Amino acid sequence: MSIPSPEKGVCLPPKSGVEISHGPQEFDPGSTMSTPISMTFGERVSAYEAYLESPHGRLRSEIVWQQLSSFMAKSWSPEPPPLQILDIGCGTGELALRLAGRGHAVTLLDPVKQMLDRAQEKAQELEPAPSVPPRFIAGSVEEAPHLTEGKTFDLLLCHTVVEYLPSPESALVPLRSLLNSGGFLSLVALNHWQEPLRHAIRDRKFDEAKRALAGEALADSVFGLPRKGMVADDLHRDLEATGIDVVAHKGILVFSDYLPPALLEDPSYLTTLLHLELEAGALSPFKDVARYLHLWGRRAG
Repeated sequence: MSIPSPEKGVCLPPKSGVEISHGPQEFDPGSTMSTPISMTFGERVSAYEAYLESPHGRLRSEIVWQQLSSFMAKSWSPEPPPLQILDIGCGTGELALRLAGRGHAVTLLDPVKQMLDRAQEKAQELEPAPSVPPRFIAGSVEEAPHLTEGKTFDLLLCHTVVEYLPSPESALVPLRSLLNSGGFLSLVALNHWQEPLRHAIRDRKFDEAKRALAGEALADSVFGLPRKGMVADDLHRDLEATGIDVVAHKGILVFSDYLPPALLEDPSYLTTLLHLELEAGALSPFKDVARYLHLWGRRAG
């Protein structure tokens, strides 16, 4: 089995089937993501897509997809009914559009115009069209309840967003109001406990490892923006304080950061590694030191 590129097997709408809603493009000082940060994300769209197309990026995407599919199968059924899904911080839309191809009604939200434009281009280029055309909204996580006009969803995706925000805790607050009663949240965030290991073992940058150990936000390799690793117990507490109970926790990328990049170029190794990553990512202590945390939460009450 080979790992698909992010676009393979995805059913997307033609241009006429894309619904676009334009939210605010400039943000107040209290917004979760400042305009300069949004501009940096926008300027690095090509670098982000290059990462997603790399062996490491494809591996990460497939682990997320497999874990998400497993969560959904246990929460609904192996073939979930059509769901209302909101992807907060959708980026260029790989995961959301893949879900749209499975018959789900997907709304993609992002504050970065260039990211959303690229997601719309992919929706316009690929076919056949899904049964429900994806909807695109420009805006931030804090603006989501207003921009979605009070609509609630069966499933929220919030992947690799909170670690870039100045106040991750406050960004979690609107999430409950966006969920149906009994709705689920898939939250992926950089893991605080893996950051020092990666800097010390893989990069041999011991000063950066010490800074990461102390909880300092360090620049990532794709956007060059500071991001702060999250602690799973803190996320559990903060989510439960908003009214979302964490019911499952897995890890993403346990081994891959420490392997020679050339090894990931071999499809046979990559397929074997995918199975190993999925198995280890479901077990402690391995999931506790994975590159990313993947929490599955359910709205309480």
